[in-house]
Amino acid sequence: MPRVDKVERESLPPNERRFFDAVQAIRRRPISGPFIVLMNSSPDLAARFAQLGHYFHARGQADESIVPLRDRSFISLIGSRVLESPYEWAAWVNWALDAGVEQVTVDAIREGRPLDLEPTEKLVNDFCGQLVSNNHRVSIATFNAALEHYGVRGLVELTVTLGYFAMIALPLNAYEMQMNAAQLGQRKPFKPLDVRGTPSAAFAEHRSLPPLTDSRSAMRVIGGHDDLPAAEQHFLDRIIRSRGWISPAFSVLLHTPDVAERIAHIGEYILYQSQLAPQARALAWLLTARDLDAGYTWSAGVSAASACGLDARLVAEVERDEPLAAATAEQRALATFCRQLLRGNHHVGDAQYAAAIEHFGVPGAVQIAAVAGYVAMMSIISNAFALAPAGDATRPAL
Repeated sequence: MPRVDKVERESLPPNERRFFDAVQAIRRRPISGPFIVLMNSSPDLAARFAQLGHYFHARGQADESIVPLRDRSFISLIGSRVLESPYEWAAWVNWALDAGVEQVTVDAIREGRPLDLEPTEKLVNDFCGQLVSNNHRVSIATFNAALEHYGVRGLVELTVTLGYFAMIALPLNAYEMQMNAAQLGQRKPFKPLDVRGTPSAAFAEHRSLPPLTDSRSAMRVIGGHDDLPAAEQHFLDRIIRSRGWISPAFSVLLHTPDVAERIAHIGEYILYQSQLAPQARALAWLLTARDLDAGYTWSAGVSAASACGLDARLVAEVERDEPLAAATAEQRALATFCRQLLRGNHHVGDAQYAAAIEHFGVPGAVQIAAVAGYVAMMSIISNAFALAPAGDATRPAL
């Protein structure tokens, strides 16, 4: 049962109705799914999510991504299964079948059975599977195979596709979003994705943040106007406008400049306009980076934590994946909410959800899920391309 209701346009303050209109215009659909969740906190952020999402599913209009729809929809299915996201599955399963993913493959993914894949699907499954399991790193062999198959821009877009699905899965799961009857009636019948397991924030076996054991130095770094064609330099300008520089993450993302700017637009909100108190935002950031073993986003999160005065003992406990003895009751509620989204079956138990709402309200808890989602996406990207920490704590890395 969904934990939030749809927000009607007329209930929003007049200066926020433009964002409601923007989401509907971008998506060519009524407000639904993750956008219902986000509208309960920030219509502005909902519009920013929608702008990035539209790049990957243009719904019959001119396709923007150079990654074939079959491959993107295949990623949506394996991402839905890994993250136990039934809404995402329902949104994409028929698109995947229409794009050429075999029914037997769809059924095997849904049921968690071994997959018999054609070569491109196997490559995508290996690449994405390595990013969402074990130490969240891609082997050199898999990376090079994907780079040869897709090229630099295609591989960046493939990685962002997985990251985007992770970003929206967290708020979808936190609020137990389901398709309504009208949405289901517009789709061909399909078997739904059953959520396996139970919510859990159980501590994993102790592990250190993995070192960067390989290099992606063969990829050209994009750090200035001369590295882009003149027609695409305005994307770089917009990223610099919000951050003052091009961080290592965006030097990779600028291989697909339009996508880079859309991600930067979301990040600008997370970094500078989030309704969360800075310490709450930093804690959600660190918890997510730690669970994804992401040295790049972890280092950036430590800088954010230091800047806002988050207790250093708490940061150390997160890094060691220990119970948070230094946390306040509010911080413990936030940590359990995040850890259940990131662990177990990636859903939040009723009691833990109620505790988060008690401390943060619905708008604040939505912001926690959004911060976790954005950091998860950036962690997937930084891990895929083996990014070392930015090195300059005074400038934004995300």
